[in-house]
Amino acid sequence: MGLNLLPHDLIKIKLDDFFSDSDIPSWVIDSLKRAPLVIVRRGILDGKIPVGVRGVRREQRFPGFISSNIITGENVISPRSLVNDTWKNLPDERLKLPAFKALPKIATLLEGYQWGIGGSAGFELASGQPTAKMTSDLDLIWYENRHLSHAESVKLLKSLNQFGVHADFQVVHGQKGFSLEEFANNTSDTILIKTANGPKLSSDPWTEIEKDKKILD
Repeated sequence: MGLNLLPHDLIKIKLDDFFSDSDIPSWVIDSLKRAPLVIVRRGILDGKIPVGVRGVRREQRFPGFISSNIITGENVISPRSLVNDTWKNLPDERLKLPAFKALPKIATLLEGYQWGIGGSAGFELASGQPTAKMTSDLDLIWYENRHLSHAESVKLLKSLNQFGVHADFQVVHGQKGFSLEEFANNTSDTILIKTANGPKLSSDPWTEIEKDKKILD
């Protein structure tokens, strides 16, 4: 279909579009009825798109699939599409949460970056459901277009974490990605890279994530 799906993208679906190799818990059905959105995972195989459903509680995460033939540009919500002041549409009481309160200042800091909002904050902005909490981290997605040194990564993360909420950049390039915080704090010779075929260790994450970029055709 020519649509390039990336990890952390959200897809609007109908309840019957979601399927799994395992028995589907009742909370998954309830969650999809409240917010019919699934989150793209890594590893696209034979027209099956791996996705996840998030529940009310942090431990409620369930993997499954949807068929690629149901996807159009109209039902895909990318984390970067949530950056354009979408938080201004939230009720005042939600804007008091640390994750949302920090976003205007963080957006100013990240001018020039190709970035998006993931995690509970991104899900709430996309779905309208109150999923973020007072203790929620701010998960940011960076669609990598330049390499940062260790010192530059430390400096950037320090600037992002000055607004009363823990923020991290998930560096994404195609189906691969890694945590900028892990890179900045790493004291070993390798760092964990997430790939479509599972995690792997790399001594050069910036070069590694640019190899074998997979595009959904």
